[in-house]
Amino acid sequence: MRRIRIGLAAIGLLSFGVGSAHAAGGNAGLRDYAEGVYAEYATSSGNQISFDVKTLATGSLKQIADVSFGELVATTGYMIAADEMGTGLEDPRFVPSYATNGYDVFMATELKNTPMGFETVAGRSLQAGTYRKLGVSATIGSETRLHEALEFCWPSLGECTVFDPTVIFMESVVKNQRAAFLAQAKGSQVALAVAQAPSGEMGTTATCGLASNPAYIGKSLTWKAYTIEYTNVFGGVLIRKNLGGQQAGVRCDSSCKPAPYGYSNVSSCQGFLGWSCSCDNDFGYGATGSTGKWIAETKCAHKYAFSASASASVTNFGSASVSISWNIDGTTDGNGGYYSDTCGYF
Repeated sequence: MRRIRIGLAAIGLLSFGVGSAHAAGGNAGLRDYAEGVYAEYATSSGNQISFDVKTLATGSLKQIADVSFGELVATTGYMIAADEMGTGLEDPRFVPSYATNGYDVFMATELKNTPMGFETVAGRSLQAGTYRKLGVSATIGSETRLHEALEFCWPSLGECTVFDPTVIFMESVVKNQRAAFLAQAKGSQVALAVAQAPSGEMGTTATCGLASNPAYIGKSLTWKAYTIEYTNVFGGVLIRKNLGGQQAGVRCDSSCKPAPYGYSNVSSCQGFLGWSCSCDNDFGYGATGSTGKWIAETKCAHKYAFSASASASVTNFGSASVSISWNIDGTTDGNGGYYSDTCGYF
């Protein structure tokens, strides 16, 4: 099975115990919140990236109420991007800030905001809030770079959020990975009943089945529909994507020939506050000899300040090498994949 490339997520308010990987409870757990989010990000990448987080300063949120985020943390000339592949992150990398589909322009506006917005926009009391200034060491391969981030917590509410201007939409990458994981966990792999058929040439009775598992004459993979949101540091929704469900399967017909099947549902998205988005979907199928394939994909792209676009087209339709080509302008999220198998007598 191949999982399709999907894009990056966003920064937002997460409830402790839902947003933290260290849901131990109490203030001790809250002190680990940022470390837990970075740990989940690293784990999702298969540890292709690792983080070391240190506390540089702490205090009451009210003390820094009118200080801009840009004054509280130093910025860098690079950012950290990754490609989201279903429930995993692929190819984490350091990239120039300008090569981030407008995220650098968006972040420049975010850095002008102050913690006062938590009270005026998000309804979180400054008096009840605390902050930590973080020193983050990010290692990819043999290269290590340092940057700064901020953690904000409301112990009485059991809530925290992390503002990291360098790791692109870092916290919601973790949040949206959870949404994708739950959707895929609910997806089904269907095994159809075995059909008996004689193999005349062998003079014995053989069973028609799939090469992947001769006990079955058909299988399908289903990617359930799910919704993700990208938010700003105050929890305001910037992009919402409803990713349509997809299915791909192959069954063996009465002549033990491959009969691909499946479906591709459309996706939709909305962009706010300068963000645009675009979705498309397509499917294709085919067979070559005894091998069949069905592919179904949907993707939504997003971009800041300029128009995003996503367009799909099927190539090699009718053959087992059928595929979907994408023309994308923006950062993508997606759903779906393909299933391919061979029918034969075993």
